[in-house]
Amino acid sequence: MTADAFAPGGGSIAARAYGPDFDREGEQVTCSISVFGLQLAGDHARVAVPGWQGLRWRRGGFNHSQLFVEWSTDRGACTLAVSDPDAVKTLMARLQGGPDRPASEKRTRRISTGLIAVLVGIPIALVIAFVALTGPIIEWAVGRIPVEMEIKFGRQAFAQQRVSLAIVDSHPALPMLKELGGKLTQGSPYPYEFYIARDPSVNAFAMPGGFVVFHTGLLEKADSAEEIAGVLAHEVQHVERRHGLRGLVHAAGWRIALSLLLGDAGGSVAAAWAENLGNLNFSRSQESEADSLGVQRLLANDIDPHGMAAFFRKLMAEGPNVPTLLSSHPASEDRMHAIEAAIPPGRKFAPLPYDYPRLKAGP
Repeated sequence: MTADAFAPGGGSIAARAYGPDFDREGEQVTCSISVFGLQLAGDHARVAVPGWQGLRWRRGGFNHSQLFVEWSTDRGACTLAVSDPDAVKTLMARLQGGPDRPASEKRTRRISTGLIAVLVGIPIALVIAFVALTGPIIEWAVGRIPVEMEIKFGRQAFAQQRVSLAIVDSHPALPMLKELGGKLTQGSPYPYEFYIARDPSVNAFAMPGGFVVFHTGLLEKADSAEEIAGVLAHEVQHVERRHGLRGLVHAAGWRIALSLLLGDAGGSVAAAWAENLGNLNFSRSQESEADSLGVQRLLANDIDPHGMAAFFRKLMAEGPNVPTLLSSHPASEDRMHAIEAAIPPGRKFAPLPYDYPRLKAGP
């Protein structure tokens, strides 16, 4: 199919494409949309994706802000990752049967989808149940994944997430965050990178491989550098203990596990990894472990761990308006008591040397 065939009713969006026709780590493309399908134009390839019936899509990434479109070719699987909110909305309208889609195609899609669901729904469910990764298998797989491969995948996944983040390179609190992060991760095999994103939600996250992001909403909610250090110590322990990696292997299944084990860090697999980041939640035992080890790191650096408990307790006091951070990091009074009990009685701590009220105000 020629490029001219895609002209009627067209529009274009920016996206990142993964697959056998594109750069190994993904390629930025212009995606032209029409009633006939998609055409992707990048630096290394120009690919036509005729028709809409063979496309599969799902929302993913942090806060499910990204759209991932997948299809299969004779040469292998392909993925299109869309991050811009307006572009996501435009493409979603077509995928869900927008006004420019042919009526016959919509009817065919509904009929075929219903037929497939009836004929193969139960067998697929049984297969998924059979091959689902259980706890011991996940532990076995994660234990054999090299840190170097985890870092490589994490870097690719973060590159996708960064497109949808409003990174603030000049925030006055960033040097403090990097300095505290350097102390709390000294001796780690992960080359940590610390970022601040302009976002009003009270949230912070650490991606596998050592990519840590604090939202400006969290910086504004905190009252001291000790509280920030407490959240930071907790987050980096999720990386050190590979909690996020375990969750991703469980969510994405054998495709991620085998690719990591075999050293195949292709962009399409990184796209699948990024897609599942928004679904991660940590267990109570993982939260307790991150608390305990985080407190140890704070004590080793002579930083008051009471800030960790104080900040999480502050968030718990929000009641029904639970901040974003607690939706993936469930807190409890038992956790807060355990944190405080781990602090040696009577130990004194010098205040951290930061003018935090000035720093958190932002640029």
